[in-house]
Amino acid sequence: MTYALTRYKSYQEYLDDESLSSEGNYRLLSTGELIEVSEEDDLNRRLALRLLKSLLFAVEDALSECICIGNKELQVKPVGDRRVNRKPDVMVLRPEHLTVARQAVLLEMLPPLFVAEVVSPGGENSDNYKRDYVWKLQQYEEMGIPEYWIIDPHREKVTLLTLVDGTYIGREYVASERIVSKIFPTLSLNIRDLLRR
Repeated sequence: MTYALTRYKSYQEYLDDESLSSEGNYRLLSTGELIEVSEEDDLNRRLALRLLKSLLFAVEDALSECICIGNKELQVKPVGDRRVNRKPDVMVLRPEHLTVARQAVLLEMLPPLFVAEVVSPGGENSDNYKRDYVWKLQQYEEMGIPEYWIIDPHREKVTLLTLVDGTYIGREYVASERIVSKIFPTLSLNIRDLLRR
């Protein structure tokens, strides 16, 4: 659904709009238009929850409160689908975000430490594929997010992207391989266990 009558002049104006339903899942386009996107399907939610459980055991206590699961926005520079905000499936914020990023992590703030996205079905030419493998990758790399996981249950793989000198370096993990986070070394998962349906 597109809210054609709503035209925001800035991201902050969108954030300040109290008329938007707290139940809605909105994205703002660079044109100022607002769209409501569908909620994640059950498989995507289950995979995000599995990762969340593992993260809770892997991060130090101070960071456990910084883990978000699909409920915190990131302001991003528009590419591809022209969206200026994202809601990662799983994200680890910095402790200072708990006080300064109440509504969203803004471009002028330090980036989150970790982001993971679960890919929805679609071929390599689909928006679902491009969104996670191309557009979000560009946006998260530009923000300087140290680690980005692309969890793809339909291709049965997880791609771990680590920021090195401002550029993501990636490695794919499949089947019974273990993926080990570079930023949280105690986060180690068997790909088959993570992706099971």
